[in-house]
Amino acid sequence: MGEAKRNAADLKKWLDALTDEERVVYECARALFDRFIHPRRVSEMCYHSVFFLYEYIKKSHGIIVEPVIGYINDGTDEVLMSHAWLEFSGKKTDVSLAFTSRPDINPPGQLIYLDHVFGRGHVYSYHREMSEPGRAALDEFRSAGGAAMVDHKEREHAGMLALAEDKGMIRTYLDSAPSGMTYEEIVAGISS
Repeated sequence: MGEAKRNAADLKKWLDALTDEERVVYECARALFDRFIHPRRVSEMCYHSVFFLYEYIKKSHGIIVEPVIGYINDGTDEVLMSHAWLEFSGKKTDVSLAFTSRPDINPPGQLIYLDHVFGRGHVYSYHREMSEPGRAALDEFRSAGGAAMVDHKEREHAGMLALAEDKGMIRTYLDSAPSGMTYEEIVAGISS
C-alpha cells in the first residue's frame, strides 16, 4: 500500500472513530481553515478563530466547546507566547498556526483537529499556565529592552482570558472585528 493510500485509510479510521459531536467540531474547524484561513492566508488569528468556533458551533449545532487561552513554546528557548486553541472532549483543535506573519522567525505550526495532526508543521508545546522558566525568559527579555512588547502581550493575554471566561461577550468581540473578520462575514465565507 502506498503512502497516500495508507494516509487515506488512517484518516478514514480516525474519522470513523469520532463521535457525532466530535465530527461536527472537526467539520466546522476544517471549514474555517479550508474556506477562510487558508485561501486568505490569514495569520495571527488564534484568539479570533477560537472565539469564532466557540460561537459558531454553539449557535449552529448546540455543542459547547472550550476556548483555551494559554501559551505555546517553539522549543528553541523557554519563552512562552500567548496563544489560543479549542478543546472538546479533552482534545485540542488549533487551526491558526499554519500561517504566521513572520515564518522566518516563527515557523508555521501543525494543523490540529481533535488531537489529530494534519500536515508537517513545526511542533509547538501547549501550556495552560505560564511556567517559571517562561516567566524568567520574559523577565530577561523585558530587561533587555523589550518591556513595551512584553507588557502589551501580557495585557492582550489578560483581556483574551477574561473574554474566554465571560463567554457572553464573545459575540460582541466578533461583531466589532475589522471588516472581513466579523462573525457574519466569516460564516458567509465558510458557508459558500
